[in-house]
Amino acid sequence: MTQNDTIITKVERLEESLKETLHKVEVIKRKLETKLLSAESRERLENELYEIKKVLGRNEKELQSLRKENAKSFMITGNEVAHP
Repeated sequence: MTQNDTIITKVERLEESLKETLHKVEVIKRKLETKLLSAESRERLENELYEIKKVLGRNEKELQSLRKENAKSFMITGNEVAHP
C-alpha cells in the first residue's frame, strides 16, 4: 500500500508540474505574438519554448508510465483483497 501511495504522490506532483509548465508555454506563446519583440528577444523566447516543450514531453511520458504503474498496483491490491 505504501508503494501505491508513493506512486499517487508522484503522479500528483508531476500533474502539478505539467500544469505549471503548460502555463509557461502559454505565457511564452503570448509574448511571441507581440510584434514589439527584437529579433534577439524573439529568438531567446523561441529557444526557451523549445526547451520547455522538450521537458513537457518527457514529463507527459513519465506521467503516462506512472499511471500504468498505479493501475497495475491497484489491480494487484484488488486481487489480493479478493483472494486473501
